[in-house]
Amino acid sequence: MIDAKDRSLLELLQRDARLSTLELAEAVGLAASSVHERVKKLEREGYITGYGARVDAGRLGKTLLAFMRLSFGTTESQSLEQVKRALLALCAEEPDVLECHNVAGEDCYVLKLRAEGPARLEELIARIRGCAQSSRSVTSIVLSTYKESALVAPLAPAPAPAEGRA
Repeated sequence: MIDAKDRSLLELLQRDARLSTLELAEAVGLAASSVHERVKKLEREGYITGYGARVDAGRLGKTLLAFMRLSFGTTESQSLEQVKRALLALCAEEPDVLECHNVAGEDCYVLKLRAEGPARLEELIARIRGCAQSSRSVTSIVLSTYKESALVAPLAPAPAPAEGRA
C-alpha cells in the first residue's frame, strides 16, 4: 500500500526522473535516506517499472503518427490464438509499432504506429494485415497532437468511513 508521500514521489519522478534523492526529499519533506528507501520499495513492488527519456519523434525522422484498429475472426488456416501470437510477435519485433492494445468493442486490437512517411506506413500496414489475416482494419493518420502524456496520476486513498455510521 502506498501513502501520500509515495504518490508525490511517483508524480515527481514521472515528470523528471533525473531528480536527485536530495531534490525529491526537499519536495516531499522527508530525509534523503527515507526517500531513497521509499523509491527502492516502489521499484521492488512494481510501481516504478523503469526510467527513460522522452524524445522528439519528428527530429528522429518519424514524422507520421497513426492508429490502426484491427478486427479478425477465425479462418480455416488459423485459430484466433494463432493470429494473436503472430500479431504479438510482429509487434514485439517491429520498432515502429509503439503500442498494441487488446480492446473490447467493435475492434480486437488498437495499435499506435510511428513511421518516416506514407510509404513506410503502407509497408507496415501491409505487414500487420498479412500476419494477422485481418478481416478488417482502419488506419487513422494523426494530423495534430494537442496532448500526449505518459503521466499516470496515482489514486488517492479512499476516505475512511465516518465514525458512528454503519
